[in-house]
Amino acid sequence: MSNKLGLDVQIIPTGCVHDCGGKCLLKAHVRNGEVIAITSDDGEEPQLRACLRGRAYRQRLYAPDRLLYPMKRVGERGEGKFERISWDEALSKVAYELNRVKNTYGNEAILSCSGPGSLSLLHRPGAWLNYFLSKFGGYIAHRGSMSFQGAQDASHYTFGTNQAANEIEDVLNSRFIILWSWNSAETIYGTNTTWVLTQAKEKGIPIVIVDPRYTDTAVLADEWIPIYPGTDTAMMVAMAYVIWQENLHDQAFLDKYTLGFDRFLAYLLGNEDGIAKTPAWAEAITGVPATTIKNLARSYATLKPAALLPGLGMQRTAYGEQSFRAAITLAAMTGNIGIPGGNPAGHWSKRLPFGQLPQAPNPVNKSIPTCEWADAILKGKDGGYPSDIKMLYICGSNFFVQRPNLNKGIEALKKAEFIVCHEHFLTPTARFADILLPITIHMEQNDITSIQTMGHSVIFSNKVVEPAAECRSDMEIFADLARRLGLTDYETKSEEELLSDLIAGSKIPDFKEFRRQGVYHFHRAKPSVAFENEIADPEHYPFGTPSGKIEIYSQQLADMGRPDVIPAIPKYIEPWEGRNDSLQQKYPLQLLTTHSKKTALSVFVNIPWLQEVEPHAIWLNPVDAEPRNIKQGDLVKVFNERGVLMIGAKVTQRIMPGVVSIDHGYWYRPNKKGIDYGGSVNTLTQDKGTPIGDGATTHSCLVEAEKA
Repeated sequence: MSNKLGLDVQIIPTGCVHDCGGKCLLKAHVRNGEVIAITSDDGEEPQLRACLRGRAYRQRLYAPDRLLYPMKRVGERGEGKFERISWDEALSKVAYELNRVKNTYGNEAILSCSGPGSLSLLHRPGAWLNYFLSKFGGYIAHRGSMSFQGAQDASHYTFGTNQAANEIEDVLNSRFIILWSWNSAETIYGTNTTWVLTQAKEKGIPIVIVDPRYTDTAVLADEWIPIYPGTDTAMMVAMAYVIWQENLHDQAFLDKYTLGFDRFLAYLLGNEDGIAKTPAWAEAITGVPATTIKNLARSYATLKPAALLPGLGMQRTAYGEQSFRAAITLAAMTGNIGIPGGNPAGHWSKRLPFGQLPQAPNPVNKSIPTCEWADAILKGKDGGYPSDIKMLYICGSNFFVQRPNLNKGIEALKKAEFIVCHEHFLTPTARFADILLPITIHMEQNDITSIQTMGHSVIFSNKVVEPAAECRSDMEIFADLARRLGLTDYETKSEEELLSDLIAGSKIPDFKEFRRQGVYHFHRAKPSVAFENEIADPEHYPFGTPSGKIEIYSQQLADMGRPDVIPAIPKYIEPWEGRNDSLQQKYPLQLLTTHSKKTALSVFVNIPWLQEVEPHAIWLNPVDAEPRNIKQGDLVKVFNERGVLMIGAKVTQRIMPGVVSIDHGYWYRPNKKGIDYGGSVNTLTQDKGTPIGDGATTHSCLVEAEKA
């Protein structure tokens, strides 16, 4: 194909499959087997245009520090010294260690450490790792998501499903939009979310954003309401109080579709604790003026249909599931569920069906809380955990950097008897491995990916170039290990056969054309509206809860027997390491661990084009910077009892006083004293999960900062 880049350039559609929050179409311009340029979607609407991450992908594919050959450790754990070995030696060693650990300690000594390195349908690392280990006899699993556990738990116990949100395009039917802890301009929470919100603004739909920071998304808002981290539930509860007191609620909806509102109302009015949950009560907690809370409540209740879009940041706090339960309750009180232009304020929107990858039950059937992985290794059975972990199999995750309390993680990694890691680069996690296995990048294999929050679009991620050097796919590696271990019932279908199986479970009519175009849009008359059937015909379409209704009061939660931390109704619970914690006398700043426009979790940290966009920095308000004599660009020491890091300063009015933020995912780079110069924020965070599902609480973190 001839184009402006010259003759004999082939343009191949592929995808960006990482966990930034979206999935985008890339077009690789290939000459003589090499990608020489990357563009994005210029086809029919909705165009799935890539952000700067995807457009910089050529630097990742051809990065000079990419792992190209199997390696074995020759230095101390974590030192990062390796030497090249053959695939046969590498896999023989891994197979030997798997058998040794299994025969010596049992399968419960093997910890599966996977993550969303790729969120495609076929080459999904965690799916293949867990399938392989299950066929081998089982493994210790992780319990709780670092991303969305609180939102998932709230949706599950209130609606009976995790698919509890309208498609994002439906906000164009709204009369009022609240973006609560929602920063789609940087997180790409749905490929075209920010484009849709831009259209909403152009239509004149009022948009309010509630967030401790004035994010890039906030430029679309008519009003920014800053709020202290971890206090979102208090503000929502106070909004519910206003809606009730001013008779703005939809009583008919509550009577017909919900269970337990009377118990929630008793809490609002203070019948149990003597404290009415007024806007004045919430102001003292949240820092949001009572008048602002009243006005937001009135607008949300009267400008119907209204969409409250809760982002995942607010549920990564102590008791974070309560914020989503409170948001759902507001949607129910105003009858904004099951209608165009409303939104249930739950988790995912409807997802497209596909065929299944090979699956196998885990015979071990034991798990550890994901935030406590290091504690589980260090303490084992004596510490109350289900097993003594001896081996870590890491695949699709910069695991060590992405989990809280990084310094405790170092101790745990040093204690393990054997660590194997599949990786593209020598990440901080990979530096602790005994065997390193180089894996293919998605442009070196064929795959499919669907769009988060846009359930009607699918991308075929075509193989663009041959694998670099000796890199292999996770799927190939596990198939080879299965042969070496004698797992005769292990799935041996080819990539093409498995892709056909996935497509067979979908409604895509022409696989070849889908592959050629690289994208398929399921055209529909209108955006998907969650619970439309349940609201229109509750007799034939009950909710998935035990009562068949929206459970504002959940007997399932009550039966857990921990009412102080797992209440049966949505409640504000004072968070640990919040602004009222006594620890604030020593560490007075609340830390947010934010997502960056330059990275997808810890992916892209080592890509020069992206890191040139802006420096990695700690955001501080001038009110906090001035008494510390911190100026723009100064090197700042940030610390608490868990760790110390050094990072540049960004002094800005775009974050509220008393709160600081550091983008997460950056690679740990310590000096000899263990002080991190990479700005790896989990050096500071606490390894404690949410009460219901053991989700991340990394936004409940107190620190101090001083000029270095």
